[in-house]
Amino acid sequence: MEVLVGEDRLVATTRNISLGGVFVETTAPLPLQTRLQIRFRIPTQSEPIEVGGEVRWLEPGGAEQLPGMGIRFQGLRAREVWALNRFFQG
Repeated sequence: MEVLVGEDRLVATTRNISLGGVFVETTAPLPLQTRLQIRFRIPTQSEPIEVGGEVRWLEPGGAEQLPGMGIRFQGLRAREVWALNRFFQG
């Protein structure tokens, strides 16, 4: 997954995804309420999904959890919702 903030690009590992958003592991989480763009691929859609988002929570990490941030999607299109739903069913 790519997280784009202005000219900056962060590559992060996706740990949890839903129609509402995604949790990504990163040792350099962005501040709360940071608005960003996310680009990722899923097997049920040939084109990458690119959607706006906002950092909603931070996870400092610990013994059983890597650090990261929760990002809420903003503006998923109907075809992306459909593709995500197919992915979740598979």
